[in-house]
Amino acid sequence: MGEIITFISVVLLLISAILSLIYSRNPPGKVWFFQGVALFSIALKYFLSLIGMQFVASVLEILILLGAILVFISVLFIPGIYREMEKTNIQLKGLWEIDRIIISGLTPSSILGSIKKTVAEVLGCDALAIYTAEPGRADLNVFTNYNLNEEFHNEIIGKNKDFLNRIIRTRKSQIVTGRGDDKNLGELLKKYGFTSCIGVPLILRGIPFGALLIFSHTRRNYDKQELQYMEGIARQLVITIDRIQAIEKMKEMSVEAVHALVQAIEMRDPTTKGHSAQVAELAQEIARKMDFPESKLHLIKFAGLLHDVGKIAVPESILRKPAELDEYEWVIVKKHPIHSMNIIKPINNLQEICKWVLHHHERWDGSGYPDGLKHEAIPIESRILAICDAYSAMVSDRPYRKGLTIEYALEEIQRCAGKQFDPEIVKLFLKIPEVLLKNLNEKNLQINNGKREHRL
Repeated sequence: MGEIITFISVVLLLISAILSLIYSRNPPGKVWFFQGVALFSIALKYFLSLIGMQFVASVLEILILLGAILVFISVLFIPGIYREMEKTNIQLKGLWEIDRIIISGLTPSSILGSIKKTVAEVLGCDALAIYTAEPGRADLNVFTNYNLNEEFHNEIIGKNKDFLNRIIRTRKSQIVTGRGDDKNLGELLKKYGFTSCIGVPLILRGIPFGALLIFSHTRRNYDKQELQYMEGIARQLVITIDRIQAIEKMKEMSVEAVHALVQAIEMRDPTTKGHSAQVAELAQEIARKMDFPESKLHLIKFAGLLHDVGKIAVPESILRKPAELDEYEWVIVKKHPIHSMNIIKPINNLQEICKWVLHHHERWDGSGYPDGLKHEAIPIESRILAICDAYSAMVSDRPYRKGLTIEYALEEIQRCAGKQFDPEIVKLFLKIPEVLLKNLNEKNLQINNGKREHRL
């Protein structure tokens, strides 16, 4: 009998060892502990037999069998527990990563891009989409998506909007079953290769305003814990969406405020109407060619709009003088970049552009103002503004001459490369499509009604 029990124990231990290697490269410590206890018990029994010591065989053999059973149970259940722990750890890391992205201060598009990728990885899904609706309205909009196309959105918002509205109305997560009310959606998912879909409501300050839809190519059975986790992700997405919308509203307010300020300046000098807007558009186009990040593209547009804001401190008699300025008047005009910087400096979100605006009249060879900087000592943004400012001035009408042609202005820009302008930026400026330059000119002519003047 003892030999049979020992044989069963050894077989269980061998199976446990094999399963341990299959389940994990590094089996849990408890498994090895139980294996060691059981193997030690077997070894002890045979060692004592060899030296002639007799023990109560049944007690020792029962201990061996219990040790083997413990090992077997451990191998079967502990890896599953570890997998659950690892899954929970991944989920917690995902939540932490989303929190980090939200507070990182990235641009709205960067925040969305990073969060979409993180959410897809954490949830193990193949695609996702966020649909939003205005309060009190049934129309749905695609706020953002991952790995889905416009045709899919049109179909889900069109034929299957009841599914989305039900999630928003009931404030409860919905799983697509492909039966009943979800039959059309089930067919749509099948058409695009998805077999599982879950919708989670997005609720901001107690008001439902949208839904997060998660799609998988493989069939998924979502348990209560997973649903709770997805709802936690949804709450973080709500924070993100709220922040992004707040940033966009602030940007709109800032742009409106800047335009109002620029218009106030142009009212004092009507001949420069549209000039700042043209410089802003051109500067942003060059910055885009230089792969500036979105945040800087936004700022350089502001710099273009505000580069002449300091002219508000220049007397109108000088601004509107139809003849060339005398030496004293030029001294006053040359102070306008300093005035521009001082006006912009108190605005927290625009402090970065102060130096760009201050140095937009510096020249590559060091003969500019106000500080006579040269080459790379001039901020690259200022070098961009300098070219755009000069071009806009050349193609403008003046009281004593018509505006120069685009072709002539481009030739002049090229001629001054390496002297007045950064030669590398000149190359990029000359690559701006002529159709864009013409459109900007026509737009400014409409704004100015043919009356404008700008002094270099």
